[in-house]
Amino acid sequence: MRHHVFAAAMLSTAPLAYAAVDVTLQTIKVRADKPSNIDSVVLVENTQAQNRTLGGMLEHVSGVQSSAFGPNAGAPVIRSLSGSRVQILEDGQSILGMNALSGDINIPFDPLFARSVTVNKSSDSVRFGGNAIGGSVDVDSGLVSRKMESTRKDVELVLRKGFNDANAQGLRANFNDGQRFSTNLQLSFQKIGHYAIPGNSKAGVCNSQLFPVKGGVNTFLADSCQKEARIQQVYNKASQPFIDQFMKENPDWADGDFSFYTNQPTSVWQRKTYVNPANPAYVPGTPSMTQNKINKDVTPDYHGTLGNSHASNAHFGVGTTYFSDRGYVAVSLDSKESEYGVPGFSMENKSFGANYDEGLPVGVIIKQDKYALEAHLRDPVAYLESVQLRMSRLNNASGERLGAAKANDYRFDTNQAELLLAQRRAGPLSGLLGLSYKARDIAGSGTQLYLPDASTLSRALFVKQNLEFDWATFDAGFRHENVAHDIRKSGFKMSRNASNSTLEDKSFSLNSYSLGASTRLGQLFGAKLRYSASERAPDVNELYASNRHYSIMTQEEGNQDLKAERARNTELTGLFANRGFQLSATGYVMKYENYLYLGHSGAQMANRLPLKYWKQTDTTVKGFEIDASQTVQLGAYGKLNLSAFADLVKNKADYPDKLRAHNDGAYLPNMPTNRYGANLQWENQGWKTRLSGTRYDKQKYLGKSVSEEVPLDGYTMVNFQVSRALQVPDSPFASVEVFVSGSNLLDADARPHNSPLKYIAPLPGRGFQVGLSARL
Repeated sequence: MRHHVFAAAMLSTAPLAYAAVDVTLQTIKVRADKPSNIDSVVLVENTQAQNRTLGGMLEHVSGVQSSAFGPNAGAPVIRSLSGSRVQILEDGQSILGMNALSGDINIPFDPLFARSVTVNKSSDSVRFGGNAIGGSVDVDSGLVSRKMESTRKDVELVLRKGFNDANAQGLRANFNDGQRFSTNLQLSFQKIGHYAIPGNSKAGVCNSQLFPVKGGVNTFLADSCQKEARIQQVYNKASQPFIDQFMKENPDWADGDFSFYTNQPTSVWQRKTYVNPANPAYVPGTPSMTQNKINKDVTPDYHGTLGNSHASNAHFGVGTTYFSDRGYVAVSLDSKESEYGVPGFSMENKSFGANYDEGLPVGVIIKQDKYALEAHLRDPVAYLESVQLRMSRLNNASGERLGAAKANDYRFDTNQAELLLAQRRAGPLSGLLGLSYKARDIAGSGTQLYLPDASTLSRALFVKQNLEFDWATFDAGFRHENVAHDIRKSGFKMSRNASNSTLEDKSFSLNSYSLGASTRLGQLFGAKLRYSASERAPDVNELYASNRHYSIMTQEEGNQDLKAERARNTELTGLFANRGFQLSATGYVMKYENYLYLGHSGAQMANRLPLKYWKQTDTTVKGFEIDASQTVQLGAYGKLNLSAFADLVKNKADYPDKLRAHNDGAYLPNMPTNRYGANLQWENQGWKTRLSGTRYDKQKYLGKSVSEEVPLDGYTMVNFQVSRALQVPDSPFASVEVFVSGSNLLDADARPHNSPLKYIAPLPGRGFQVGLSARL
């Protein structure tokens, strides 16, 4: 009984941390690399919820938010970290590409048929390298069968109709012989013309706070709002009591409006005296000059509709598994295509006085093909419990469009392989040895290039060991990794402001390790402690970027003299479980040496883009996450689950120099805000209902881009879903499930503080989906 209670407590983070989407405990899989239960690991099952992006699917996990680069692009942000610091995988293989370097490029993702997503919020560098220094996200695509299905045939048809949400259609099928072969097929489409919003696309502060009380213009806010904001000095015609009669008769002599007015009742010109009439507009004591505050939209401020928010996605995938008596071999082909608009801004942030009607919207086109092999062999030789091999070829082409014209295209071609050797358990000791290889080629074309053609080669060796006792569990891991970036010849040209003079090849030798322990504290309590030391090599954008990078509204300049990041992470979790109630509280501190960030130079370049350089400073990331849930059995009335969560993260420079403090502040802009969420789920006889609400607070920890970041009001997101499973007699369908779901029920003007587009593109307003899933 004591062991049972403790086991439930140790695993409680999985159902607790996800407050608005169904979560079940991780099922046992025939895989040598299952995450340690000492890490902060959450398994998120894919339900009928309105998942537009991978980040959107996970944003209700405590400590995880979506980057929300408009409604069509959203990456997971784990404890304020994202991009090249959070490894994104599909079926255990990395799919990081342009999505890690440019926020408007979405992570290819099938919201209909992805089975589940495993999130590791702890540093996962030992397992997946430096790009997992801030955690990892692994999508189970559903294409690979790792055990034989219980039925010979399973065909599912999905139809969804959206109201301020996407329409979707899909087909998923599994065919197997019950013994050796199992084949999965997936085909899905999603499409929407535009999203509705509750008010204006631009935030109210884009008008109310452009001109601070202390004077001047908040240029950072103006540029973020895509506004022409400036102050003109205008002569006040009411400041002088008389009209100059000579100038009235000889207007060609005037230098401006001020020439026609005077303080004298008479004036002498060319030995002739003129009597100056009184100025009827004269107001005594008024200043001679007044300010004319110009506030014009560079891009449209839409009302009720989010302009350029269209999206269409298509996915085709097939996977076949051959099962033997000692394992399996699976091959799969996966193809995803996306085309969507990036709402709110134009790539031409036009200069003062330009014709803003000529601004062109930004569009994104993505095509990704993945070919993968996965093999698992049990008991291959003495001392080995299993051998697992994964290999894949990933071709990802991502491009930005300026209207109909190509701005840039980048092609990422990646070959990767991983071999895992799981040692046979010896008493309390188990573990694995891993070898990984990854080769990535980047090639670009177009007029708006900001990256050179480059190749990256990564090779690594890692080992993980576990000790399991009745009273405690311990684990340890170590990884050695070599990363090399090679510059290839191309037509890429750096800007005159570049830090680099001649681009050079760079290489890094990285070491990461981790130590963890978990123990029970009596019958009801448990605790977990994790310490890790991780290293990450700078990526190609941090080393070599140059020129205008419009998707982040910056002239981005890399620095090939940057050092590897180093992080020392400490994480402590307390657990409690009793009679269906579960509580988990986690506190963490991540101390970074050479933390990489884009620092403002204080200058603006063409089209008023800020000139920023990749720099490094010591930084501390710290925060907490609390999750609680209570399950209530209602007998004939089903089962009720109540859960709640709260999280907070602070990302702050330790000792910022004067330039950092003045231009960027101690906190970087676009950091996630703290949140509080609650969720209610009820199930009974085919009925499933879920009602959730999450409060996003107003940000207190503000960054700078020369001018201080302007916080936006907090907001509350409320979602619901109701579904009913039906049996339809005398029909070809084995079962039918119908559902209706709603998002942003309060129609809130929702602008995530961590979104780069928060000032010009809110999240969609109130939306609904109705649909059915029919199984043959």
